[in-house]
Amino acid sequence: MSGMQDFNVNDLDFNNMGIWPTPVKVITGLIVFGLVLLLGYQFFISDDLDSLDREVRQENTLKQEFEKKQKKAVHLEAYKNQMESIKKSFESLLKQLPQRSEVPGLVDEISYAITGAGLELENISLKGEVSREIYFEEPLEINVSGGYHQIADFVSRVSNMPRIVTLHDFTIKTTDREVFGSEGEAMLVMTVTAKTYRYAEAGEE
Repeated sequence: MSGMQDFNVNDLDFNNMGIWPTPVKVITGLIVFGLVLLLGYQFFISDDLDSLDREVRQENTLKQEFEKKQKKAVHLEAYKNQMESIKKSFESLLKQLPQRSEVPGLVDEISYAITGAGLELENISLKGEVSREIYFEEPLEINVSGGYHQIADFVSRVSNMPRIVTLHDFTIKTTDREVFGSEGEAMLVMTVTAKTYRYAEAGEE
């Protein structure tokens, strides 16, 4: 220890480190060893750790994707059956859409529903056809008069038609005429838009 007390850094001869005091050699060796470890980590191990971290994240992502695909594969047969069922339902709905030549017949069917319900037909007219991508709307404006229960019967008859017909924009008013239905109901006047639909044929816009 007495040698360390008399030690002066300026007395170190870097060309002859063998004569340095043992404590100085140990300290210098530890410093050099630490620098080697630090530089080695910085230039070699650090990049490898970053690469390992990326690989781990990619592995987790691939595992999640695999689990999703595995679940789909397990239920593939059920998906196929569901798609087949949807396809059949869609084809069934398409069959309910009339062709161009069937629209006048539907007008007759609606007229029959009006008279069958006991309503008095004031007016029925085809409005302009409306294009909706794969189908066309065929709106009809209907004006009828009758009792409340007769109007309800007409709506029921329309809903039971084999073809798709929807009713929109109801307007119901009492009439000024002193006329009553068979069940003692006040006479009403209804204006409604009935829409039927037809499939867009090839070449139609």
